[in-house]
Amino acid sequence: MKKEMFFDRPDSCYFVPDPEKSAGFCRENWPEDTEHILRVADEVCRNYFLFDLNWDMERTYDPVVFEGEIDWSIKPKGDPEFVWQFNRHRFFICLGQAYHLTGDEKYVKGFLRLAGDWMDRVPLNEATQNGPWRMLETGLRGETWTKAIRYFKDSPLITEEFLDRFADCLRAHADRLVTQGGDARLQSNWCVLENSGLFEIALALPQDEQTREWARIALDRLEPSSRVQVYADGSQWEQSPMYHNEVYHCLCCVVYLARVNGIALPEGMEERVHRMARADMIWRKPDMHQFTHGDSDDTDLGDVLSMGAYLFRDPELKYAGFDRLDFESAWDFGMKAAEEYDALAAQEPGFTSAALPDSGNYYLRSDWSEKANLLHFACGGMSTGHCHGDKLHVSLVLNGEDVLIDGGRGTYMDVPLRFELKDNPGHNTATVDGRSFTTFDGSWYTDHLSLAVNRAFHQGKLAEYVQGGHLGYIDDGIFVNRRIIWIRPDIYLINDEFYARGTHTYREFFHFSPDGSVKVQENRAVFSGKDTEAFFTFLTDGVKLEEGRGTWSAHYNQSGENARICAALEKEGFASMITVINGGAKGETEAARVRFLNTESHSLKRPLTEREAQAVQICVGDRSYVATICHDEIYHTSDAVIARDGDADGSGKDRINCYSTGSVCVFDITGREDGARIYGGEVLQA
Repeated sequence: MKKEMFFDRPDSCYFVPDPEKSAGFCRENWPEDTEHILRVADEVCRNYFLFDLNWDMERTYDPVVFEGEIDWSIKPKGDPEFVWQFNRHRFFICLGQAYHLTGDEKYVKGFLRLAGDWMDRVPLNEATQNGPWRMLETGLRGETWTKAIRYFKDSPLITEEFLDRFADCLRAHADRLVTQGGDARLQSNWCVLENSGLFEIALALPQDEQTREWARIALDRLEPSSRVQVYADGSQWEQSPMYHNEVYHCLCCVVYLARVNGIALPEGMEERVHRMARADMIWRKPDMHQFTHGDSDDTDLGDVLSMGAYLFRDPELKYAGFDRLDFESAWDFGMKAAEEYDALAAQEPGFTSAALPDSGNYYLRSDWSEKANLLHFACGGMSTGHCHGDKLHVSLVLNGEDVLIDGGRGTYMDVPLRFELKDNPGHNTATVDGRSFTTFDGSWYTDHLSLAVNRAFHQGKLAEYVQGGHLGYIDDGIFVNRRIIWIRPDIYLINDEFYARGTHTYREFFHFSPDGSVKVQENRAVFSGKDTEAFFTFLTDGVKLEEGRGTWSAHYNQSGENARICAALEKEGFASMITVINGGAKGETEAARVRFLNTESHSLKRPLTEREAQAVQICVGDRSYVATICHDEIYHTSDAVIARDGDADGSGKDRINCYSTGSVCVFDITGREDGARIYGGEVLQA
């Protein structure tokens, strides 16, 4: 096939429209990424394979080197994920970028050798259909192969014979995707990853009746699949930012190709992809990374946010992303896109905290700076095998630094590490009697489920509030509920409620960032990070603090230890456990002074029990607050909960006298401890 037949439309109709200019842009603006790509390309030319690109789904830390013939079905350490990562051929794009960064034909030769070897020695058959030719990889190669060939199209080493073989192999990919795809995986990320690849193949090959039919089939599948998978709040339903962003990336590719080829997308499809970009912005940490929620790695979101800003001309996404077009988008979309990105104004998002109620994820954010405080509360559905037993989990960033973390994923193999990271004690949640409320039957299947219930989110002027519970122990007559009060900007009260009969042992788990150390002093734990200190005050009588070591994983195939504290309480009947957290810059922050206050019913003129209501005073510096929490309905008539300090200074008078009419209220009593009645407070939950 002649080149002009294979590349039958202008470069502007596909990815990599002007690679020479992109190479210069990336050398100037992204020198570290440039060196990384050159290193990968050089290694690949030596048959040395290490997967450490930003969005490699299954990173590796031990290189695989072939001295002779390449084994495309190799499984180092028995993990099939290597086979699949290997056969996505993402390194073909690296070879193409290296070719334009250096002008060295060795990268073209490397591509021709590896692609030719694969086409010669990896036929589609029973032995390869679940390995190199697994449906997911077949779809992903639809992107990597069709992008890679664009980099090499002007090289004299690309022959008509090679293009014939290459095109025939792409057609074999498309045939497999057409015949084996469809509704069976409509709700899985696989459906999007497969059919975006089919769409890319359809547009990369010479245009004829068959390729146009493939494009139609792909869009006919992508529209309902994206509609099913993407919630109204923008999050992809599988409860893992990693896979949210794989789906998002593939849909962005479809949006771009449709636009430059004048193809109308189904109504609402672009808007769904835009919502996905904004969900990324909502859960973006101050360091621009995503949370290691579910099966996710600690990945920088700057590129996906920047891509979204460009595609949807969204100034808030640009503010959350990079100040210039990211490395990969500069290659994919070209210099016109880079210029348009430069011209796009960056605007600070008009919100800080946000709820993603469809997925059950909530984010309490102080501001958008690099030193922001951010709490993530998870109380959503299990969705798929990528979900973890993390209901009621809390991740916490203070002063821009991770304090409480999610353990990540580590591996997909059926080994102890997989289950340690997926199980309830592997998260900052709570268990009853040492039993998990979610159990797993293998790496991908959940045995015992736990329905998320009782979710609420409220933003006030003084404080913000989120809560959620689950029915994981309901067969035993136990209901678990977690309430979080955030008194802006730096005080967090976590209250776990256990509604039960009989005597039980309750455990709360706290996993700390491995970049810091933790010391326990009686009822307090102190986290000391690089630039941040955080203080955890465990207020409940009878709580015992158990120090230990947990496990965390920043990326697939990587794991290490971190400090873990378990707060344990044995109690009969209802139990309430309250922890107050505060923190900030190291050397500039002191531990909160925390104590319980007395509570009484205004109408019944009697003290209230712990089962009915509790009140806590929290003081940091010269600031003083009171939080009241009702664990039961206590308003019998025209009533209120009164929080008092009970003659704390021996004067015979209350110095604190707060009159609350909500289920959860916060009072700012700074400078007002004179015994005068303070009415109302800020009601966070009625």
